[in-house]
Amino acid sequence: MNLMLMQAGYPSVNVKFADRKRYYACFDSYYRDNDPFPMVEMVAEYTKERLGQMLQIL
Repeated sequence: MNLMLMQAGYPSVNVKFADRKRYYACFDSYYRDNDPFPMVEMVAEYTKERLGQMLQIL
């Protein structure tokens, strides 16, 4: 996932340990139900958070 993000010009993200159940649920939804929306939404939230952190540093 992070490789794909970086290849698209986005920073890598770290899924928080507290969100592991949500991550697994999103992963299941993506592969079992062919519903990418939950995973896309979660990755977008983490990417937005990470970009905000990077901007604060700059």
